[in-house]
Amino acid sequence: MSDFLLSVDQLKCLRNDYAHNNCSICVDLCPERAINTDRRKLKIDESACTLCHGCIGVCPTEAIESQKFEPNFYIAKEIAFENNEIKQKLIGESLKMSCKDLGACLAVFDESHIISLALKSQRKIELDLSGCELCDLNKNGKLKTCIDMFILESINFLSEFAPKKVPSVIAVKKDERRNFFKTIFKRSANIAEEINEGEIERPKTKIPLKRILLKNAIKDAIEEENRFVAGNYGFAVTKEITKDCSNCKSCVEFCPTNALFYSNDFSKIYFQSGKCTDCSICNDICDPKAFVDGFEKDMSLFAFDKAKTAIELDMRPCRSCNMAFASKNGEDICPICDGYEKNFSDMFLTAEELEARGE
Repeated sequence: MSDFLLSVDQLKCLRNDYAHNNCSICVDLCPERAINTDRRKLKIDESACTLCHGCIGVCPTEAIESQKFEPNFYIAKEIAFENNEIKQKLIGESLKMSCKDLGACLAVFDESHIISLALKSQRKIELDLSGCELCDLNKNGKLKTCIDMFILESINFLSEFAPKKVPSVIAVKKDERRNFFKTIFKRSANIAEEINEGEIERPKTKIPLKRILLKNAIKDAIEEENRFVAGNYGFAVTKEITKDCSNCKSCVEFCPTNALFYSNDFSKIYFQSGKCTDCSICNDICDPKAFVDGFEKDMSLFAFDKAKTAIELDMRPCRSCNMAFASKNGEDICPICDGYEKNFSDMFLTAEELEARGE
């Protein structure tokens, strides 16, 4: 078994949940082109990988894992450390996060991590971007652009939801050490001792752990006056289904996180924003393209996994087979029976009726 620090949990990768899903976020980001696909499965080229961990931050389902640096556990550790009254006296007024200290690129943290830490911490969050521009790994500006995107999304959300928690992003004096990361990422093996002892054990769930951290942080910070936001945030999407829906049930069956589900009588399809990873499988698998995407504005619905009705179907018993079906325009016969009657109606004619028709 390989002792390489990164691995791919194929069961979490979106390419396994739907055959036609071509998610390539991590492939497109990797500055060394160390991530590729083999028979539609993600593979990491150990000889090319620099262990920057940027692929971990951009993966929406946390399919790429590290045994030595786990951003979710880092966030949880910092929060727990701060909550210890004895240790509080030792940590100071700010938490400075830099690639040099972490042994991993700051791209390992997405907006969920930054927002969660900012909401839960009493310290000022300082993200040191001083080495990003000259970093050898920042080829074509990919990693720096990714980091900037995560920080901007975090600041925009916090500015609306919790203005006092907007993190302080500092850029210290430019550092000319272009070979900085060639040695930094060799230190990743030592990070394990700072996070926990032994291998990291992750909960078995399709809901990304960073999403759970984010929802818990919002729950603790939410108040009636600040529950609504005006901006569009990628971590809080919403979906509606138009009357074009054929009620084929495929979207519900293929949803990897059960964000879509039926009511007990199958007359409604519900949607939970807090469980959706925006994988777009439902959009792709829907033949009539009945999904309309948007962004959730009510953070109480997002954080507490409250369900909204995506569509309410007019369920009626078919006059032919007596099975319930979704009637779109008041029809009393299901599409299958209707098609059968139209295509095979002659099978039910008597000899006398056929003779009368001159057949």
